[in-house]
Amino acid sequence: MNFYSKISDWANLNSRGLFICTLIAVTSYLIQYFEIYFLSYNYIDSLIISLLIGLVLHNFLSISKISNNGAKFASKQLLEFSVMLLGASVNLTLIFQEGLSIISLVVFSVILCLFLTWLFSKYFLKLSSNLSILIATGNSICGNSAVVAMAPVIKATSSEIAAAIGFSAIIGVLQVLLLPLLSLNGQISNFEYGIIAGISIYAVPQVVAASFAISTQSGIIATQVKLLRVLLLGPLLIFFGIIKKENKVKLDLKSITNFIPWFILGFLFLSILRTTNIIPESSSEIIQSISKFLFIIAMAGIGLTVNFKEVKKIGFKVILAVIFAVILLILIGLGGISIFDFN
Repeated sequence: MNFYSKISDWANLNSRGLFICTLIAVTSYLIQYFEIYFLSYNYIDSLIISLLIGLVLHNFLSISKISNNGAKFASKQLLEFSVMLLGASVNLTLIFQEGLSIISLVVFSVILCLFLTWLFSKYFLKLSSNLSILIATGNSICGNSAVVAMAPVIKATSSEIAAAIGFSAIIGVLQVLLLPLLSLNGQISNFEYGIIAGISIYAVPQVVAASFAISTQSGIIATQVKLLRVLLLGPLLIFFGIIKKENKVKLDLKSITNFIPWFILGFLFLSILRTTNIIPESSSEIIQSISKFLFIIAMAGIGLTVNFKEVKKIGFKVILAVIFAVILLILIGLGGISIFDFN
């Protein structure tokens, strides 16, 4: 099969779903436009609107039957590409100004959440050791990708992986919808909200949706904080690989890409180019606009792949474990902004 045949097969498989996701994204923009026009304020951002439309179409109209492949592509590959592009709008001096304070808070939150969630899941809820580790890893680091990366290291079963991922993703969607309420009373600045969102929300796309809905500053800070959490996945996998005698982790250049996803490396590379002004501000704004629109398409894809029925298949104990982790991270975030007095 030649290159053009592969492209044709890919297009046939994904084009319909991508078209539907793009249509949802355009509709979300129009709804936001009329929202601002008639209400004079952007109460619900287009990112969240796109996600909600996707959820409704999938769960009540079963439209995912004709959009499944394209929606999955949008919710994963297109999303990862969007995250990478976002790096071109990130000036790393913003986070270096707070430097040690933010890094210390992120490391502390990951370690504490990982340990306490594992402890709560295994000894209080009596879940299996592997499932407890997966729930703790997914919620303290970076969502589904962390669960999937950790699973082979600890030799988790497919049912344990599904249980760890299922309800965490749905709770993450609820966070996207509810966490912005924290900013309504005016007691939390956009910068502080970005830190809380970056520390507490399950997955990268959910962080983006919940933070950019508040402001661009919140979105950029939340994304950077979340990516700091993601970077801790590598050391965590190595740690569990070492303590599991049957799994030897080989530390070579090739294995780095297993610990740090390609889009994170791309994000950091573009961030460096922006920080050093190799990517000028004018170009950065254009790339940011492209990234935002791709994010909205990806949100539609995520909505089209989340099934409400999955809630019924997950044990009540797993639900409690995930809620415990989420509340713990939000409290750590609130405590952190109080201690360090970010502005």
